[in-house]
Amino acid sequence: MAIAAIATALLSLAGTCNHAPTQPRILSPEANQLLRSVDRFQVEVEASGEYFDIGSLLVELNGKPLEITPGNTVHFAKLQKGEVLQEWNQLVVSAVRLADQERGESIRTFSWKEKPLPSSFQSDFVTRPPDVVSAEIEVLDTKIKRQNALLRVRFGQNMDIPEKIPFRVDQDNFIEFEDSGQGDDREKGDGLYTARIDFDYNNYFSRKYREIVGGFDQEEEIESISFSGRELIGVKAVDIPSALRDLVSPSIISLVPMAASTPVVDSERALMIRDLSVVADPLRTFDPCDTDGDGLNGDPNGAWSFKTLMTGMANTAATGVSVEAFTMGWLKGWATNFDVLNDGSPSGDWIINGDVVPNREVGLFNQIISLWPLDAAGNLDLDQAPFRLLSIVNRVDLRDAVGYGSSPASAGELRFVFGLLDMNVCQPARMTAIFEYAVTANSCSDVLAHAQSWEDLDLANAPFPATPAYLVDLQNITDPVTSPGVVPSRPNGSSIGQVRTSEVVMGTPWEMREFTLQPIPGGFPGQHELRMETTKQTPDIDYTLDPAMQLSLTNYINVNSPDICNGTHVVPDTWLGAPFLSGRSDFFPGTHFFSPGITPSVGVPCTPDDLRFNFSSNTCSGCHGADTIDPAVDSPFYHVHPDTPPGIPVELSRFLTGTGASPIPDPSPIGGVPRDFADLDRRAVDMQNLLALGCSTVTVSSAAMSVSVH
Repeated sequence: MAIAAIATALLSLAGTCNHAPTQPRILSPEANQLLRSVDRFQVEVEASGEYFDIGSLLVELNGKPLEITPGNTVHFAKLQKGEVLQEWNQLVVSAVRLADQERGESIRTFSWKEKPLPSSFQSDFVTRPPDVVSAEIEVLDTKIKRQNALLRVRFGQNMDIPEKIPFRVDQDNFIEFEDSGQGDDREKGDGLYTARIDFDYNNYFSRKYREIVGGFDQEEEIESISFSGRELIGVKAVDIPSALRDLVSPSIISLVPMAASTPVVDSERALMIRDLSVVADPLRTFDPCDTDGDGLNGDPNGAWSFKTLMTGMANTAATGVSVEAFTMGWLKGWATNFDVLNDGSPSGDWIINGDVVPNREVGLFNQIISLWPLDAAGNLDLDQAPFRLLSIVNRVDLRDAVGYGSSPASAGELRFVFGLLDMNVCQPARMTAIFEYAVTANSCSDVLAHAQSWEDLDLANAPFPATPAYLVDLQNITDPVTSPGVVPSRPNGSSIGQVRTSEVVMGTPWEMREFTLQPIPGGFPGQHELRMETTKQTPDIDYTLDPAMQLSLTNYINVNSPDICNGTHVVPDTWLGAPFLSGRSDFFPGTHFFSPGITPSVGVPCTPDDLRFNFSSNTCSGCHGADTIDPAVDSPFYHVHPDTPPGIPVELSRFLTGTGASPIPDPSPIGGVPRDFADLDRRAVDMQNLLALGCSTVTVSSAAMSVSVH
């Protein structure tokens, strides 16, 4: 019965039959559309000369004729000079039918409001959006997609929130949340903000229908999954008839908490691409050791090679810094540094935020520099760079809450994971270098378009091995992000956010470092190199190893327990007047953060176990340590294993692929609950919900991810 009902609904959504039209069709503006721009206002009308006398076409706005520009089948009309839009507008379009010489007429209403002033935007919300306690969409009309739904959001109390909050969908479309008691808002000052929004129900319907019945003919049972932050908290079989009934007649769609979903995005093709036909593509990648054994080293100037990406970051044309010097500048981050004015020390170790980061000059020379071929000028030969591409990663889940501010922000990250090669034996070594680019977005619509390009990459192309069309489509996504000078306002004009390394080849213990583009000491203005930075979200490991320092960690967790519980905390450089963030992240067996006395504030719905886990798993040491990797079962420290045997795709951790029947035990003295993960499924569901629900998800669901770095 339910499937039959769905079939009927699908037919009703398919549109009208192909009969001769009786009146011109108004293409834009759409029914109930809220316009913000007068300058770009125009009416788009479909009327074929096969059925209508085009010379009789009349377009009237609020009783006054508009200026018409005839076309072949589609015609345009604009305001006469001096005319303006009203708050509420009626559009009447008519033309004489050839069949009976009668005038056919279409009527449409729409509204217009001034754009919010730039000063009214809450730019701080872009990277630190307010906590959301609950959020839902009330669908008022499924037959139109303009101003047909209400978005209701109850924000947390951790930020000062004004009575009205504008949100930018695109250049001309804005949502305005209100707690004013006016219009659609029920009660002034009750903390429940309301906005009337555009909601494309047909898009939502088709996407959720695919989730529900996409595998209906398969033998496996369809399951939906739910997450709390990064943790997998629920897996259940889908009751298909019930789910279809709810989909056909929606009233309320919950955004927070988000309903369970079934992952249908192919993570191997749209989220974590590691197939050898892509990462060893001879036209776009380079591997001096031919690790995959196909007899081809590739092209060092290919779009996704180590050399090409470093060249884009150096941007020699704008900075005057050669890619060879730029690369050596990065590698010097492990060498001795005696420049006490620029992060150095008399011992030659680095000092980052007060944290002593030991130099690894001997290992750097023995394992990398001495084995790296030189060019004729005696510089590192980037045509023989000892790094092979392991994976291309889509992290749209790390997007900003684009739209709360009036300036560009991030649609998430694009990452390239490289593995070092031991050039002594031409085999994979235990080091990764991850290039993490910020994808620029000017509005929420840009975020949706970026996510859509990844979904299209999956759905519009044949299965692996990658076809030429797939590779072209993927490069069309990556080039606008990685090319030189794509973001003129950023250092070197590059969109690189940070480069992170994880290695144990240059010394012990196992260590992660983070590098960002910073001014070159003694260089000219505009010249930047990759220099060591604090490891975000990660305090010095002594705050958990040294009993005397544990008190400070306990204090930080307890004071910030509301944000840590919500997953929205940002670890500061200093705490209680002392350096807090580390200059590197060290790994030992069982690495995690713990301190005694963790206690949530009154009203915070987290246990001490939850707080410890939320804090520790968001650090580099915990996320790549015992909070997500079981030392008794899993290979240590890596989620993408650089020393995977040659000839197969790089191996991934169970944190990414799913912990299955063996959850990760709590490593701390608290003895908390074991936890499950399936982060690629989480990312798939996140992208599906983003594309199904549109900008409403960006307004309410980005808070926890906006501060995540892993």
